[in-house]
Amino acid sequence: MEEEFFVSEYRMSKEIKKEDYDFHSHDTYEVYFFHSGRCKYLIGDEIHHLQENDIIIMDGLTLHRPYPEEDQPYIRSVIQFSGEWLKPVLANLKVPELLNPFYMLNNCLFRGVDQDMLLEIEELIKKIAQVGFSKGYKQEDKFENRLKEGEVTTLLVQLLFKIYELSKLRIVKIPSVKSEKSMHVDRIIRWVEDNREKNIKLDDIAKSLNISKYYMSRIFKCVTGFTIMEYLMSCRIKRAKYLLEMHPEMSILEVALESGFENSSHFSRFFRKQVKITPTAYRNERTISETLDQIGNY
Repeated sequence: MEEEFFVSEYRMSKEIKKEDYDFHSHDTYEVYFFHSGRCKYLIGDEIHHLQENDIIIMDGLTLHRPYPEEDQPYIRSVIQFSGEWLKPVLANLKVPELLNPFYMLNNCLFRGVDQDMLLEIEELIKKIAQVGFSKGYKQEDKFENRLKEGEVTTLLVQLLFKIYELSKLRIVKIPSVKSEKSMHVDRIIRWVEDNREKNIKLDDIAKSLNISKYYMSRIFKCVTGFTIMEYLMSCRIKRAKYLLEMHPEMSILEVALESGFENSSHFSRFFRKQVKITPTAYRNERTISETLDQIGNY
């Protein structure tokens, strides 16, 4: 999973090649607006036959992919954003609940949305995409990019209010159906994410969730392809990447401790093993430039 903290595209359309659309996942939330074409959308083991003006919200972690018809235009808009980036903003506004639909509705398709609401949502997505904000920028453009980030954040919060309103309306909502195993895995993932900075042992998770340690380990590996500890360390590395990039004032030791590592030496060794560069090199590289180049998967 490639980590990006913000992606925005409005009414994307390109020549269709089925091999361009692979299963993928990411640790960002996603708002997907289907405008026109013929497309099946696969989320986990669910297949949705999309209709014009369908809106899908996803947690990003569930494997998903579009399957558009090659002889039809495939027009859609996509907004992706990191919860790590936006949670402090929503906390300051005292509206953390705006993210609830993304993890409580288990990847949800909205259909039959009121025309006025559709227009408002589409207009917000259009404005967000037009701002042209990305996390890659030159040092001399810091001020301009900070202004763009503020504008995008304001618009994104407005969009989340609309999504939250949708989640409360009695329109057609088509959640993906999850097996008992998947629901257990979701609980494990949520627990790990909420406690990643602690000294976690499998016994702690099993006791907290009232589930057998051996059954828990087996179903997690079966559903995700990772062990629980591999997933935990992945979460810690992702958190460290975010802190390195977004908080240049933090020392390497502070990043290590905040991410759940015992000390900076262990953190630096593990980070270099996983990311292939040192934490300092990663920070320097990401604050200079990086382009968003994976839009083709959506």
